[in-house]
Amino acid sequence: MPRFEERFTVQASPETVWGFLLDPNRLAPCIPGCEGLEIVDARRYTMRLTVKVGFLSTSQAIVMEIVEEDPPRRLVSKGHGEDKQIGSQVDLRTTLELSPDGEGTRVAYTSEVRVLGRLGSIGDAVMKSKASQLAAEFARNVKAALDRPPERGR
Repeated sequence: MPRFEERFTVQASPETVWGFLLDPNRLAPCIPGCEGLEIVDARRYTMRLTVKVGFLSTSQAIVMEIVEEDPPRRLVSKGHGEDKQIGSQVDLRTTLELSPDGEGTRVAYTSEVRVLGRLGSIGDAVMKSKASQLAAEFARNVKAALDRPPERGR
């Protein structure tokens, strides 16, 4: 599986980042192409994802499951999605590792993605480029969301 990594620091404690990662209402807007996220149970959620890769566009309901957690340091999840219209499948595994960094938190994000079927046939270079772009966008979005000053009630 191709592997993509991003590292960044946010101005929030590891506990705050951990809470953010487990809050689907706050996390969903950070996921590129995410059109909705629904909690199935405490360890699983379904995410509707639409992404254009090369000349193909895919829309998939990806079932994600938390397979390992060590709060507030490490979160590992795996997922599977299928687009029957274009005959493609996606398998992914993501690892988020958090460590204190001064007054903030260092986030190490790793994603391994395997694409099968028609979508996987468009070329390894195109797939790697798109997956790398999505990983970088996710990292930027999470950093922006966590570095924003907290909203105050009126």
